[in-house]
Amino acid sequence: MPETNWNVIQNDFLQALLASNQVEAFQITRRVLSDNVSMIEFFDRCITPSLEEIGARFENLDIFLPEMVEAASIVENINREIIQPEIQKTVHDSDPANRLLPLGRVLLATVQGDLHDIGKNIVATMLKVNRFEVIDAGTNVTAQNIIAKARREEAKIIGLSALLTTTLPYMKDVVDLLVGLGLRDKFAVIVGGAAVTPEFAKEIGADGYGRTAADAIQVCKTVLGIIVAGG
Repeated sequence: MPETNWNVIQNDFLQALLASNQVEAFQITRRVLSDNVSMIEFFDRCITPSLEEIGARFENLDIFLPEMVEAASIVENINREIIQPEIQKTVHDSDPANRLLPLGRVLLATVQGDLHDIGKNIVATMLKVNRFEVIDAGTNVTAQNIIAKARREEAKIIGLSALLTTTLPYMKDVVDLLVGLGLRDKFAVIVGGAAVTPEFAKEIGADGYGRTAADAIQVCKTVLGIIVAGG
């Protein structure tokens, strides 16, 4: 698909979400994917910027909670009914040798105050595709519960997600609490989501930052000391 088409596609998709038009959003998704665009590229080039724009409009009071919730619900339906089945199909069609031994266990959570899990769910699926074990702690999870579950599940990596800038301080709370408990060296902490920047990740002392689902895979491999091909 020509590069110049992405702006048009993303704008059409955004307008469908803002209008709560699930039928149109599904049609756009299927039309784009039928042109041999990968699910992950569609997510990164269309869904992510659309959700970022919706989050910004919500924070600026240009739209309100019902519109944001409905948009998120439509995208979650797209993820569940179209994107994840295609990704799973790719996994089952791949070389079985690539699925033998897990590389590590990752706990994923959307931090306290944030109910968005679309990006987290995509990352979870991609991690599983790439031989990671995934523990999904859910959304709106406190720092105490994130750390308790990571310890209980013996995770090596804690992955934190946030869509809203107002919830970013809770990412810092996780890192600070790990330090306070003397557990900082027990876990690698990676962060991502529409509200997160590389600068913020560095500021709070995170071990890695991923802007996209594909980034998250490489970051997880890197923090585990795994050689990433071409990296």
